Amino acid sequence: DGWAAARHWPEGSVFALCAVLRSRGRTLGVVTFLRGPSRTRFERGDAMYAESVAARIAAAVDLARVGP
Repeated sequence: DGWAAARHWPEGSVFALCAVLRSRGRTLGVVTFLRGPSRTRFERGDAMYAESVAARIAAAVDLARVGP
């Protein structure tokens, strides 16, 4: 509980899934998906979706850093 609180996760977060934000061979950050106790734990399909979302976020962040 202390670990999650230190990261300002909402109270009641039980499951976490992290995906790395990578673009052009560089790591830009991490995105974390959380679920409460009323939800099921993350499964393989959730991880695949999270990686897809992370790739799109990373591309957008990378483009924003480069500029027009």
